[in-house]
Amino acid sequence: MNKLPDEIVLQVLSFLEVHDLVTCQYLSRRFLDLCRDDNLWKLECFDASRAESRRKRQRVDPTNTQLHTLRSAFNQLSGQPSQPSDPDDGPRLSAVAETQRALANWDPSYGHENISFYDEYIHRHAPISIGWLSMPGDDPPEATGLGLIQDSDSNPEHLAASLDDGSVCIWDVRPRDTDSDLSQGRIVGKSSPGLLSGGCRAGQSREEIRAIMTETGAVESVSIDNNRGRGYFAQNSTLVEVDLATLQVVSQEIFPFPVAALSQSRDSSLVVGTNWTIHIHDPRNKSKSAVDPSLRCEIIGGPSATHASLSQPGPLSILDRAEDESIWIAGRFTHLLNYDRRFFPRILGTVHSGGRISCIAETPRPYVPRSLDLLQNPTVTIADVYAAKTAHESTILAAGEYKGKGSLEFYGLAPSSSGSVITESYRNRQTAASTRLLSVAAHGYSTVFSDGDGNLKWVERDGMTAIRSYNINEAVDPPCFNQAQSTAQGPDEPSQGDIVQKMIPLRPSGGSWSSKRADANQSELVLKTGDGRIGVLGFGHNTLYTREEKETIVETTEQRERRDAEKQYRETLGRALQSQADEVRFMRGLGLLG
Repeated sequence: MNKLPDEIVLQVLSFLEVHDLVTCQYLSRRFLDLCRDDNLWKLECFDASRAESRRKRQRVDPTNTQLHTLRSAFNQLSGQPSQPSDPDDGPRLSAVAETQRALANWDPSYGHENISFYDEYIHRHAPISIGWLSMPGDDPPEATGLGLIQDSDSNPEHLAASLDDGSVCIWDVRPRDTDSDLSQGRIVGKSSPGLLSGGCRAGQSREEIRAIMTETGAVESVSIDNNRGRGYFAQNSTLVEVDLATLQVVSQEIFPFPVAALSQSRDSSLVVGTNWTIHIHDPRNKSKSAVDPSLRCEIIGGPSATHASLSQPGPLSILDRAEDESIWIAGRFTHLLNYDRRFFPRILGTVHSGGRISCIAETPRPYVPRSLDLLQNPTVTIADVYAAKTAHESTILAAGEYKGKGSLEFYGLAPSSSGSVITESYRNRQTAASTRLLSVAAHGYSTVFSDGDGNLKWVERDGMTAIRSYNINEAVDPPCFNQAQSTAQGPDEPSQGDIVQKMIPLRPSGGSWSSKRADANQSELVLKTGDGRIGVLGFGHNTLYTREEKETIVETTEQRERRDAEKQYRETLGRALQSQADEVRFMRGLGLLG
């Protein structure tokens, strides 16, 4: 075998099953490199994808011809041009050419991206596990906000969270190395309780501090300035600036209304959204402070040079883009608001969504419209799709709710003389989820979002084709490596347990760890749940934490009874809310509700 050229060995390896292909990596260093060939694993990912499975089913479906005939008749009645929509309506492509078009149509890479399809196969089919970070103290508090601390190379180092006891806690989330036995999750720092609420100075009780920290329920309440080593934590109407090295308060600023959302810090400044106003907060400019809280009526009544007023309350997520100085606001209103830092507070425009958005994020890749689908439109060439993928554009991801169902929305952004403009849009309001979507993120080479049933769902970049799903409340044994796909791709299952409110990818979208020895099963997604838990989601059989690093917490009988009572109350409340949501959907189905 050592005398055979690599091309012949790769041809032989292409006939092996996935399990045997993984086993061959242990033979030698040469086989380790050959068994992780990108082209080899790209075909494995493609063959196991749902898009390819659906295409194969359509080819052997005897009713496929009847469906094509009905589709052509519908196009003629609606006045649409009778273009061939599949090989049966025109000259039939060869099997090789059709497979090439299907592969190009599925390919998740954009432009000149260098994808490790071996890691991609792990992310798509390996078992999923979540390691929950241990909270400090004998009476563990709940997290109210979450932010990621990165080093100068934009690699994740630590995780900072605000807790309901008014303290700030920092965990180590640096990627573990295959040569090290250390795992993630160690607590490296914690401030005194009441730091964010002033309770350590005012002598407030634990219940009073918890009421202050959880009154508004804002999800985007933490912003990290990695350049200055500062963290900004919102609680009620106050924005607290904390030195992350000493965990001491640097400054406080009071806003006229409760803070509803914070953007990520950029150039040492951030955008603050209250229930009725939008502010650009720059802590270096001490002469410009927030508006006096006593002037609430004047703020709503007229414009101001330091803030923008909202006609409707409820911003929930803010996207501050450095490429064109634009600011995008989304929330309980049915539009996406677009501001420009250079002309703030004048609004540049709005984009109608129709839904109520919970979270917006950005991926630095263009949006490929569904009209360029190579399987549905035979007039489109592979070169057309490649040109669309290499365009200098980006995409805004939005997750929310539309008429009681989940809404996943994509908005293509293209640069123009007056800033970026929306060129294309796509809204998945049929197959995304049966409940409201809470969070969305660009995770590797796919899109992941969470819903109100506790499900995490990964979809292709078209926003419709499912990859896999996982419910954080499921307590099942992890499946075998080659059985993970069938186990992780079940239908939606309503849950009475926890939900995921916020997700932060540890690895940049489409990026990779800087260390060449990084574990292929490295955890990549930080989760914050509605119950205030923080977890790190990983792929593969390796555990996220060693048993020695987990702190053993001894509960008293009173603490255990209190925890059981709180759990029973949450489950009862969850069942009541689920029943109410089912009644609303039933009444809407009868046309009794708008």
